[in-house]
This record gives sequence, C-alpha cells and structure tokens, in this order.
Amino acid sequence: MSWERWRADNLAGWEDRVPIHTGPQGYDVAGLLAEPMRLSATVRHDRDALGPLHGLEVAHLQCHLGTDTLSLLRLGAASVSGLDFSPSAIAHCRSLFERAGVPGRFVEGDVFDAVRLLGRRYDLVYASIGAINWIPSIGRWLAVAAALLEPGGRLYLRDVHPMAMVVDPTTDLELRLRFPYGERPEPVTLHDDQTYAGDGTPVAHATTHEWSHGLGEIVQGALDAGLVVRGLVEHYYTEWQMLESMVKDDDDRWHLPVAPERLPLLFTLQATRPG
Repeated sequence: MSWERWRADNLAGWEDRVPIHTGPQGYDVAGLLAEPMRLSATVRHDRDALGPLHGLEVAHLQCHLGTDTLSLLRLGAASVSGLDFSPSAIAHCRSLFERAGVPGRFVEGDVFDAVRLLGRRYDLVYASIGAINWIPSIGRWLAVAAALLEPGGRLYLRDVHPMAMVVDPTTDLELRLRFPYGERPEPVTLHDDQTYAGDGTPVAHATTHEWSHGLGEIVQGALDAGLVVRGLVEHYYTEWQMLESMVKDDDDRWHLPVAPERLPLLFTLQATRPG
C-alpha cells in the first residue's frame, strides 16, 4: 500500500467521525458555546503548562472540530489559525467560530503542507492529543512546526506517550506489549468501527492506519529541526478511558487503578525556535 491509500482510508474514517463527535455524548459543542469562558477538557489540562497567551498569534495543527482552537482564543490569544485535512471538520470549525461570534482562520489540507497553506509564522504552534500518530515521519512533522514559528516562538505538543501506544488494549492490567514503539515506514493498520467519543454509532469506514514514534525520535526530531527543547514531561493520566480498568479522579483524569507509575500515558514537549 502507499501513503495515498493510507491517507484516503484515514480521511474517510475522520469524515465519518465528525457527525458522531458533534452529536450526543460527543465534544459537547453546545456547552462550549453556552459558556463564553468555558474551555475544552484538553486545553483546561494544558492551561498551566501553556501559560498566558495574551497577544500571541497561534497555529493549531490538526485541529479537528475547533473546540481546542476556540479554547486557545479564550485563553487570550490575539488570533488563532487551525489546519486539518478533513473538509467536514474545517466546515465545523468555521461554523463554531461564527456561532461563537469570534474570529478564526481555518484551512483545509495536510499538515506537511502547512507552511505553504498557512503562509505565515506564529508565536505558538499547538497540537493536542491524537495528532502525531496519523503521520509517518515525526522528524518531518517537527520540521514543519519549526518552520511555522517566529524566531523566539514556541512549540507545544501534548500527545499519547509512545509506551502507551505499544500496549495491547485487550490485555488491560497485564499490559502486554503488542504494537511497535519506534517509527517504521509501514503503519499499524487497525479495524474498529467505534470512535473514542459519541453515542456508539459505528463508523462506516473502520480501517485506519497509525504510526508510532519513540520518545527519542521525537526529541531528536525537534533538535534536528533546529528547535531548543525547553521541557519534556511524562504524564500518568489520560483524558479518556484508554483501558477498561482505568479509574477517573476528581480532575476528570483517567489513570491505572494500581501502580500508575508503571506506564506513562501522555507526554508534553515544549521547544522554541532560536531568536
């Protein structure tokens, strides 16, 4: 198979997910619109690490429905631009911002074309959970992020930890390793008609393709792109029930019920482009 086929399968799957994620038990778009200062769960968990965004020009890569993008604006960003390869997702982003009565720029296209499509540089490039597993080269992704930054600008990436990516979800407490840790040219092909949010409606296109990227590959990719790594934090929680045995705490974070330090579940990378 080729990148064109892998991309086509993934795009069909994400097009299926948009109406599910905007529906009952999805991203609660109505709740976000009803409360002008409300933040998405993802950005709420990022808020302290992100720090003040007042006056910053922000690019959100692989923005999906725009709920996190709107939340970044609500944290004080001077402007936000979102990019995603799903036409339905971009249409929803534009509708969301129109209904919220705030400005935002949204562009449809592949993340590897972001420099050309966005056509400018930013103070902050942001990407959140579920972004880098859809791309085959983390080095190339980080080079794009670096090229989008103004001198002195910052990259903020929080995503699924590569150790969590290798665990067979059917083994749960045994934590058996099943998938690759490091990057490979060929993706892991999965067949699952359920998505992570919504009311259980099956997706019509159930085949998707994902790539793993080791933590060393991620850090080295940032260095190769000319970025200065300012922080790397491993987290032992998720914002969804990744494994059946997980329990939720008072901060709406899911973690292993016993010895959560056994398995890092998320990571946050912060890096800057030299001034």
